[in-house]
Amino acid sequence: MNINFYLLDAKKSANTLRSVYLVCYLKNQQLRYNTGIHVLATQWNTKKMRVISHKEKNILNGKLDDLAAIARDFEDTLPLTEKPTQEAFKNFFWVKLKLIEEGRTFFAIVDSVLENLPTQENRNHELISAKSINKYKLVAKALHKFEEEKRKKQKGFQLDFKTFDGKLLKEFDWYLAMGGDMTDSKRKKTKRSQNTVVRYMENLFHFFSEAERKGIDICKDYQSYDNSKIKPQNVTITDEEFFRIYQHKASNERLENVRQLFIIACTTGLRYSDLETLQTNHINFSEGTIQRIQRKTNQPVNIALNPLLEKMLRENHNALPTPICNQDFNRYLKELFKEIGLDRNVQISRVIGKQREVIDYKLYELASSKMGRRYLCSSLAGKVPDRTIMAMSGHHSVSAFHSYLCNTQEQEREAVMDIWQQKYNDLLCNLTIDEKQASRELLKI
Repeated sequence: MNINFYLLDAKKSANTLRSVYLVCYLKNQQLRYNTGIHVLATQWNTKKMRVISHKEKNILNGKLDDLAAIARDFEDTLPLTEKPTQEAFKNFFWVKLKLIEEGRTFFAIVDSVLENLPTQENRNHELISAKSINKYKLVAKALHKFEEEKRKKQKGFQLDFKTFDGKLLKEFDWYLAMGGDMTDSKRKKTKRSQNTVVRYMENLFHFFSEAERKGIDICKDYQSYDNSKIKPQNVTITDEEFFRIYQHKASNERLENVRQLFIIACTTGLRYSDLETLQTNHINFSEGTIQRIQRKTNQPVNIALNPLLEKMLRENHNALPTPICNQDFNRYLKELFKEIGLDRNVQISRVIGKQREVIDYKLYELASSKMGRRYLCSSLAGKVPDRTIMAMSGHHSVSAFHSYLCNTQEQEREAVMDIWQQKYNDLLCNLTIDEKQASRELLKI
């Protein structure tokens, strides 16, 4: 369908405002619609069929683009056996424009949520961060592309809260997992993990909640949609690896700075947002404590000052290492681990693009700021009460705390070996030297 825009009353004087009409032909029928836009003949480009030399030309041309899109929607929704009429064409525009004016269309709700996000607060009564807002924008962009892809296969398809049922939710879930909204150059190699998709879907459900709050009729399948996360396979370092990091002398100042930051993370369990804002006035050397307010939860923590950390700070004349952004920290930490030789093999099982994949990594490839927090929780677990560790790490939920406990296979094997040695000690004492050696080898198996 060709869509054209023309000025009405060509014989009027140049100083007279003239109406812009949309004219198109569909199934041999001419259809017209008065756009409500009035311009002078000198403000109109006949060849391009758009407004020029007008102080609001961008706004007016944007409206013309929207009206052209509505005309194409009319063609898409028209049954194959039905002939278009001027009255039906006009009514279709009236309904569409009314919904847009009232802000009740699917993407009008999405846009209103995005517009209001910068003024909304999170659970800590702080303004929502630009990073979080950007995640909502990524979902909105994915929804636009998803609708475009559906239209290629299903004529006249439009996203609507009333018809966005469980089946369509699963389609969008799959679309995100397979990276369908990525550009063609990235789509072949980019798939999202299950937990990333879950976060995207949570933002989508926020749009549903806003639509329901405004009294829009919605499909409530989203409320029972299985959007559960997969428990991540966390990795941390062993005591022996921590000692190697502590005793290492980095090859340059950049890596040495990262090494010291990581030592603080391992001995305090601070989140990186608290680590990078740590100041000397938070440390009380006389009482042996570190006290500060956590940025994420806005709750205080009281951390025992680790003797190794105190020794490192004393050697630095009580000066803290220079804070850097988390992305740079993670990148440099991988470089530091590789320099030290922390390259043991680690197998990670993940669901990526709806398929479970087992990937072999070197430890230095997985190095991140969270390793320090995991190390503190894991190294103290079983030696002091959980509530004591949680008071240091700032965890309020036992389940959240337990998700940070990640003993290595070596630690688990050694723990079982110690139990077995104690359990079978009497039996082993009655064996010959050769038999004891054979028993120990058997236990290791």
